[in-house]
Amino acid sequence: MKHIFKLTAIAFSSFMALSFSAHAQDKTAQEPESTAIIGAGVFYAPEYLGAKKNRFGPAIYGEYQNKNGFFVSTARGIGYGQKVGDFSLSAGIGYRAGREDSRDSKKLFSSDDLKGMGDIPGSVTANLHASTTFAGGINASFGANLALSHRENGNSYEFGLSAPIFQTTSDKVEIGGSLTYGDAKYNQTNFGVTAKQSTNSGYKTFNAKAGFSQALGTVSWTHMIDKNWSVRSAAGVSQVMGDAADSPLTKKKTSPILMTTVNYTF
Repeated sequence: MKHIFKLTAIAFSSFMALSFSAHAQDKTAQEPESTAIIGAGVFYAPEYLGAKKNRFGPAIYGEYQNKNGFFVSTARGIGYGQKVGDFSLSAGIGYRAGREDSRDSKKLFSSDDLKGMGDIPGSVTANLHASTTFAGGINASFGANLALSHRENGNSYEFGLSAPIFQTTSDKVEIGGSLTYGDAKYNQTNFGVTAKQSTNSGYKTFNAKAGFSQALGTVSWTHMIDKNWSVRSAAGVSQVMGDAADSPLTKKKTSPILMTTVNYTF
C-alpha cells in the first residue's frame, strides 16, 4: 500500500492538477450534493523530473466530497473546499512523495542515475488551492504545496490554465498548461548537489536557487460511457526549466507524460 501511495502521489502531483483534481473540485463545488469518483489505469512518466528514462506505472485516483465541502482525495488529500463567489477554494493535508537514489520497480520516483545522492524523505503537506472559471469555460488555478514535515524539502507553487476545445453530451476535449515554482529549499533538495553528495555520486556541486522548475502542457479527453462510467485519457509534455534545467541531475529536459483511466462516479 505504501508503494502504491507513492506511485499515486508522484503521478498526480503535477499532471493530474490539470485534469482530475481541478475537474472534481469545480464540479463538486458547484453541485449541492455529495459526489464520489474512483479510477484506475496506467501512466507513463519520467523516473524523476529531468530523468533520462521513463517508466509505466499504475494510475489510481479516488475522491469523495461531501455536499458540505469535506473531501478525501488521492490528489488533494483530506480537507475542506467551498465555492466563494466566483472562486473555488480548498485546503487539505496530503503527502508529497520522496525520492530514492536507486531503481526500485515498485516505486516510480527512483533511479540508478541518482546513486550516491541519498534518499529524499516524503513530506506531509498542506495543500491550498484556488480556481475560477471565465467565459468560455477557461479555468485559472493556483496551488500551494507546503511541507509540514521534513520542511527542508521546501515548498512548491503551481499556476495553471485549462480550457475546453470540443464538447458533446458524451465527450469533452480540454487543453491545459501549468508552471511550477519552487522555493530555494525545494529546488535545492530536488536539483541541487551538495559537496557530500558530489563526493558520493560523482556529480559536480550545484546550488539551485528559487525559481520556476517545470512547464507542463496537456491535452485530455473524457468519454462518458453512461451516467456512472467514463474513460479519461491525457497526454502531456513536461519541460524542465530554470536552475533545474542546468542541474547535473537533469539528463533530459523535455519528456512525454501519458495516462488513461477508467472511472466510476457515484
